[in-house]
Amino acid sequence: MSYEKVQICFHTYPEFREFGRMMLVINYSNLHDRMLGMIKDTAENRYLKLMENHPDIFQNVPLKIIASYLGITDTSLSRIRREIAK
Repeated sequence: MSYEKVQICFHTYPEFREFGRMMLVINYSNLHDRMLGMIKDTAENRYLKLMENHPDIFQNVPLKIIASYLGITDTSLSRIRREIAK
C-alpha cells in the first residue's frame, strides 16, 4: 500500500484511523517495555523472557541475530544457554 493510499484511508475511514492509533499504542508500549528490559533485566532474564514468549524463534532465527536482539554477544548467549541447560 502506498503512502498516499494510507493517507487517504486515514482521512476516509474512521475505523482505519482507529486501527492505526491502536497499532501505534501497542507498538509504543512494546518498545517501552523492551527499552526498560534492556536497562533493568540481566542478559539471562532477557533470554528467559524471549524463550517464554517466543519459543519458536530459536528454530527460525540464527543465534547471532538472537544475541544481537538481546544486546549481548553470541559468546555470552552460548554461555547463558549452557548454564540454563545444566
